Parts: sequence; C-alpha cells; structure tokens
Amino acid sequence: MNKKVTIITLLSLLSFTTLAVAADRKVIIGFKKESGITEENKKQKFYRSGGRIKRSHKIINAVSGQLPEEEIAILKKDPAIAYIETDVLVGITEPISVIPTLSQEYTDSWGVARIGGNSAVAAGITGAGIKVAILDSGIDYNHPDLKDNYKGGYNFVYNNNDPFDDGYISHGTHIAGIIGARNNGTGVVGVAPEVSIYAVKVLGGMVMGDLSDILAGMEWAISNKMDVINMSIGAPIDSAAFKDACDRAYQAGIIVVAASGNTHSNSIEFPAAYDSVIAVSATNPDDTFATFSNFADKNELAAPGMNIKSTMRGGGYGSMNGTSQATAHVTGAAAILLASKIADKNGDGRVADDVRTLLDTSAKDLGDPGRDQYFGFGLVDLAKALAPPTPTKWEYTLTKSKNFRDSQPLEVPLEGGNYLVEITLNDMHEVKIIAKDGNGSRYVEIEKPHLLRHRKQQNQNIANDTSEVTISIETSGSLIFIPKGKSGSSASIVVTAI
Repeated sequence: MNKKVTIITLLSLLSFTTLAVAADRKVIIGFKKESGITEENKKQKFYRSGGRIKRSHKIINAVSGQLPEEEIAILKKDPAIAYIETDVLVGITEPISVIPTLSQEYTDSWGVARIGGNSAVAAGITGAGIKVAILDSGIDYNHPDLKDNYKGGYNFVYNNNDPFDDGYISHGTHIAGIIGARNNGTGVVGVAPEVSIYAVKVLGGMVMGDLSDILAGMEWAISNKMDVINMSIGAPIDSAAFKDACDRAYQAGIIVVAASGNTHSNSIEFPAAYDSVIAVSATNPDDTFATFSNFADKNELAAPGMNIKSTMRGGGYGSMNGTSQATAHVTGAAAILLASKIADKNGDGRVADDVRTLLDTSAKDLGDPGRDQYFGFGLVDLAKALAPPTPTKWEYTLTKSKNFRDSQPLEVPLEGGNYLVEITLNDMHEVKIIAKDGNGSRYVEIEKPHLLRHRKQQNQNIANDTSEVTISIETSGSLIFIPKGKSGSSASIVVTAI
C-alpha cells in the first residue's frame, strides 16, 4: 500500500472541514521591500482585516496567519503588499516501505559506501564542526547512533524547544542517520559520522506541515548560522515566500539540498526546483534510475535512494525508499567537503558555491553524457571530490652524465592531450625531443629542434637560454628528452598541460 498522502488530497480534506467552521483562510502575506513598512504596521493590516497572526517572519519580510476570505481580495490591492499566498501543507516526498533490520555498519549502509563516505572517513574527514539543520518531523535524539551528534534545534509545530520525532514513520530520524549516524561499530553509519545535527521540527505526526512553519525553520537555520539545510520534503505548488527563503539561505552561505519528488513525473517539486537549491534524484544499488524518482532538467545530482537502511525512533533501524534518502546522502557529502576546508576560489567570502561546483564536477556521469534530466551531473562521488587534483604541470632537471659518453635521456609519461614544453638550457648545448606512443612502436622527432638549441653569438654568454614548443599527443604515451652537450651540463624542463 502506498502510504504517501498527496498535498492536494489533504488540502481537499482540510478545506471541507474548515469551510464547515469558518470562512477563514491560512495565508502568508509578503510585503514589498521598498514599502518601508514597520512590524507594527504589518500586524495592524492583519488585525484590521479581521485576521489572526500566527507568526511574523523577519528574513523574508512576511506575516502568516488566518484571514477572512472576503478580506484577501481587498488586501491584494494594498501597494505595500507583494503577494498573498495560501499557507499550504507540505510533506515528505516518497513512497514508504519500512523493513526492520540490523547488520554491520558500512555493509548495511550501502549508499554511504557507494558515494565514497568510507573513503572520506578513512582520510580523516568526518564532518566534525559542520552544522546541519534537518527540517523534518524531528529527531529521536536519544538514539544511540545519533545522541552524540545531536546539538539542539526547535519545534515549530508546537512552538517549544523539544524537536523530538513524533512522525509515525520516524522520517526525520531516518534522514538524520543517513547524514550523521555515529561510526560506533553498531547499527548503521552516516556519510558524515561526526557532523553536528540540529533537529528543526516543521512536520507533525503525519509528516505534513504548514509552509509557514517551514519558512520559520529556514529563518531559524539562517539566524543560527547553519552550514547545510536538508529538506527531504516537497510540494507541487510554487511559492514566492518559499523561493525567497531559499534564496536568502543560499546568499547567507548555506548549502540547501532538497528532494526532487517521487511521482515519476517530468517536473521537480518545490523547493528543489529553485535555482538556489540542489535538486536530488534517486538511484538503485546498480546505479540505475529509481523508477519513483522525478525527472527534469533541474535535477542536479543523484544519490542512493532505494532500500536505504538508517536509524528509527526508539533506538531501532529500518529501510526506506525515496528521494528523501537520496537528499540526505548529498547533504552528508556537502558536510564532508565543508569539513575538508575547501577553498573559496572566487573570493566571494563563502564556500557554498565552491562545494556545489565540486559536487557537480566530481560526480560520476550516468545516463546521457553530461548533465541530463534523470541523474543531473551524475552520482555523488566523494572519493573523487576529495582526491588530490590531477597535476597539470611537471618540472624536471635533465643532466648529461659525467660517467657515460652516451646521452642519458629523460622519459616523461603523459596522457593524450596538448602540452607546452619549456626548456631552459642552463649550460647544455641542445635538447632533442622525441614523442613515443603508448605501445612504444612509434617514435616521432619533434619538428624545429633548432628552437631548443642555443642561439650562439660570437663571444656571447649563452647561459639560461629558454625555448618553448607546443606538442600534441594523440594517445597515452611519453616524451623523451635527449641531452646534447658536455658532461655535467644541465637543462630545466617544464611540461604543462594546456
């Protein structure tokens, strides 16, 4: 039985119940930045319209609450108001199957191993010091695999400081385990087993919640300087307020990751559909596309999402399917890269964009070459992302042997490509270059060898004479440098991939 309850169905049920009681609608009212309206004026507009305020949002300049239906059309004409949206219900995105089980950590956590989480930990990168906000149904912070990494949070459903997971399927706890279950020898292990986990409870027991609560959770994450926000939730309805909150989080330097959805449709759910959010699709253990996963050009990365075992409320373990689980793998990977002290290459003062670029460029390409609507840039690959960069420049010293009359060549193995060769003839007369293919059957002397000889002039010092030549190698092979000159003479050689 598919236990997913769609937002549209719930809205229909709720609207029938609400209409029987009152003609009020739950709304989010966004105000224009240029209006300069004060907090007090926002509240007064609500009260004068016969409304009841639920909360005043600061970061996105909005107020949420209930308004009489007839007042909404009037308020939409107010020049200070940017939009009035229905405060819709948002919930988890996947069809659920729960399979209680318990086994060895990395063997059982196949998705963590598949994306190279074990390679990161082996290299000493565990996510320590990185703060991840999980906007979900809460977390069982007493779970033995989570209690050491749990650092706090907030419950926006009941407006208290206890974000315990009361969801009937332990969804938030399951997501937390994929991201950061402790590497303690029992149960399962997360991608970033020493990450700091924060439970931001925005979904109730039926794993559904008001959009206004999710917006409040995002504001909490921004105010508390989280490094990554995980939203294994989704809705088919676009929202200016939701987009604004995601954009603000990304502008604040937070990596935002969300599930693409599980209706196997050619559209991406929100918030994953926003440009400021990494949209994640799901894969099977054999790297094929999960049949439930949504597909569209906005998909950015793929990660394991089928039969994923993780932590469950009450100290147990179980398996679930979905892009929710795939999203958690990407969040853990982002935490690992942040913990690796990735450089701010563009100098914008934040590294969220650098992490995102590295995740994209290091992903294992699946499906059609390049980015595609199913896998995005490909399957997350932490082992590749953390690997030392491939050298593009090599430096050598070529010396004419003092002990042998024959020339002592230098052979440099290279992949196919174009290379710039720079030779500085320190006190050597000439360097001859020969290209050899991979199987050693083809030798080609580089044209214009005179470029690599001293340009002698009568009675002139010829030391440090530098020449350049560009060489193209069709397949893997090598360059052979043969010294010409007196014994003991040397030349400096620099080979650069171009």
